[in-house]
Amino acid sequence: MLIARIRLLALWHRAEVELDISTDVRLGHDISAIVMPRTTNVLRIAPGNQVGDRVLFRLDGGEILIGPGCDLRRDTVLNVAGRLELIGRNIFSWGCAVHCSESVIFEPLASAAEHVTVADSSHYFTDPETFFYDNTRSAPIRIGGNTWLCPKATVTSGVTIGSHCIIGSNSVVTRDVPEGHLASGIPATSRPLDLPWRDATATD
Repeated sequence: MLIARIRLLALWHRAEVELDISTDVRLGHDISAIVMPRTTNVLRIAPGNQVGDRVLFRLDGGEILIGPGCDLRRDTVLNVAGRLELIGRNIFSWGCAVHCSESVIFEPLASAAEHVTVADSSHYFTDPETFFYDNTRSAPIRIGGNTWLCPKATVTSGVTIGSHCIIGSNSVVTRDVPEGHLASGIPATSRPLDLPWRDATATD
C-alpha cells in the first residue's frame, strides 16, 4: 500500500522515485509520504526493518537508504533532499526528526532516543529585509557506530561524532565529538567516557 501511494504521488507531481522496499518490512499505521514536484528520489528499505505508526517520509530530491535491522518508531520524520544513510541496526525512537539537505550517515548501531533532531543545514541573516528562512547552508553529519543520542538532543550541521559516544539529553552539538566521549550542554562540551575496554587495556 505504501509503495502504491508513493508511486501515485510521484506520478501526480511529475517526480521520480526509485523504490526498493523489502517484502518483510513491518509497516505500522498511517505512514505518510510527501513527494516534492519534479524531483528525483530513492527510497530503499532493507530486510528486517520496522517502520512505526505515523512515520513521515518527505522526498525532496534525495536518497533514503535504510540498512538491515533498523527501527523507525512512531512519529519519526525523515525530510530528505540529500543522502540519508542508516547503515544497519539503527533505532530512531518516538518523535525523532532528521533534516538532510546534503548528507547524514548513521553508522551501525548508532541510535537516537525520543525527540532527537539531526539537521545538516541551517539558516542565517544577510540583510534586514531578507527572510532568514530563504538563506540556507549545509554541511555533512556523521554519527559513529554504537553511539547513543539521548532524548531531545540536537546535532547541527558539519558535526562528526565518533563511535561509542553518549550525547546527553537536551544537549546541542555544534562541534565534533571524539570517539568514546560524553558530550552534554548547550553548546555541548565533551569529556572521555570510562569505557570498560579502556580500563582493561590500562591494567594489562
